[in-house]
Amino acid sequence: MLDAIRGTEFALVVRPVDRHSPRLFDDIRNFIEQQRLTGVMILPPLSENDELAALCRSLGCNYVRMGSATLDEAAHLVQSNDRQAVSEAVGYLVEQGHSRIGLVQGPDGFRSAAEREAGWHEAMEAAGLPHGPDLMARGNYTFETGREAGGRLIDGPNRPTAIFASNDVMAAGVLHAARERGLDVPQDLSIVGFDDTAIATAIWPPLTTVRWPIRTMARSAALKLIDPEAASGEQSLFPTDFIARASVAPK
Repeated sequence: MLDAIRGTEFALVVRPVDRHSPRLFDDIRNFIEQQRLTGVMILPPLSENDELAALCRSLGCNYVRMGSATLDEAAHLVQSNDRQAVSEAVGYLVEQGHSRIGLVQGPDGFRSAAEREAGWHEAMEAAGLPHGPDLMARGNYTFETGREAGGRLIDGPNRPTAIFASNDVMAAGVLHAARERGLDVPQDLSIVGFDDTAIATAIWPPLTTVRWPIRTMARSAALKLIDPEAASGEQSLFPTDFIARASVAPK
């Protein structure tokens, strides 16, 4: 966003919020009115809340929602193709000879988690591979929940040869769980994450993952907020990139 507003009359104001607060909408309303904001970029998971978008419209405040699926009209949206991206990432594991591929799900109620889980199901079904509850364990997008979920999958009666984790932080937790059990990554267990955050290259082996084009999406969102008419041709769908690194080995 800073790239887009540099040299303009606009400034970036960051407002952390507690999405569990009973005063969430009152706090956001007061903030928009007090700051007299030109526009608001709404990040996940708040971007998935239609009532928040409606609040912005009622206040005459332009908004853009960032998400993993189609949440709004193109003028108010920048989205990634999470479901397709995960399907392709899991397809890569299938191509490497893996037939038992586990899933560390994201938190219940998050659209990104649902889209990524759907991509896993689609790829496994397309390959004719099992994709039942015994291959799934839920996390909360944190390292510790990734470690716990990975441990549950590894300790199951028929250990997967590969695990897709719904974000990089949980993938790092899965790697930790594998190491705790004396497993070699990737020879004993291949791991794939999502986001391509800094942790993906900070761990060993470097993590195979899906790169979310966050910088490009944020720049487009800023342009849609600054000058909606001029930005009418800005895209709303931003494909992800699959980044193959050393955490996956053929089976």
